[in-house]
Amino acid sequence: MRFPIPAAILAGGASKRMGSPKASLRFGSGTLLQHQIRRLAPLFSEVLVVAKEPPEAALGRARVLLDSTPKQASIYGLLRALEEAEDRVFVLAVDLPMITPRVIGAIVEKGLATGAPAVVPEAEGRLQPLAALWRRTVLPAARARIARGDLSLQDLAREAGAEILTEAEWRPCDPSGNSFANLNTMEDYVAMRERA
Repeated sequence: MRFPIPAAILAGGASKRMGSPKASLRFGSGTLLQHQIRRLAPLFSEVLVVAKEPPEAALGRARVLLDSTPKQASIYGLLRALEEAEDRVFVLAVDLPMITPRVIGAIVEKGLATGAPAVVPEAEGRLQPLAALWRRTVLPAARARIARGDLSLQDLAREAGAEILTEAEWRPCDPSGNSFANLNTMEDYVAMRERA
C-alpha cells in the first residue's frame, strides 16, 4: 500500500559523534541515504531528502530540499519538510535504519486517521519525533520555537498536542523493538550494517 503523502528523510545532521556524514556511510548495497530512500519509495507518494548540501550519491526519484540555515538542529530540517508539504508528511532521520515498514505503517495510519498536528511514537519512555508524522499546521509553533532558541522536537511535539503512538501499539509490528535504534557511533554503524 502506498500512502498518499510524502516522506522526508532528514539528512543534514552534523554527525559529530560519527566523525563523518552519516548519510554517505556505506550501508547494504549503497549509502545509508540510498538505503532509506529504497525503503520509503514504495510506501509514499514522494520521497524528499532534506539536506544542507546536495548529496553526492544518486538518489533515484527522491527530490532534494536544501535547508538553507547553517545552524545544526533537526527542527530546521523538519521546518523545511513542512514548508514543502501540502498537509501531512512522514519524517524520518537518516540514522534510523532499523525502523520496519510495519512500524512506519502504524505511525502513518494513525496520523491519517486523526486531526492531531502530529503522531509521534514513544520508545523506552522517550518520544521519537524523527520517525513521526507531522502536519503543516505545526509550522507557526516550530518557527516560534526557533525564534526563541528552543530547538527541542520533543518539546515541540508536546506543545503542538501530538498524539502518541505508544510502545504497546507499535511493538506488535516489531517484536525485536529495534525500530528506533539510532546510529550514532562507529560501533552502532558496524552492528547495524551487519544486519542490513
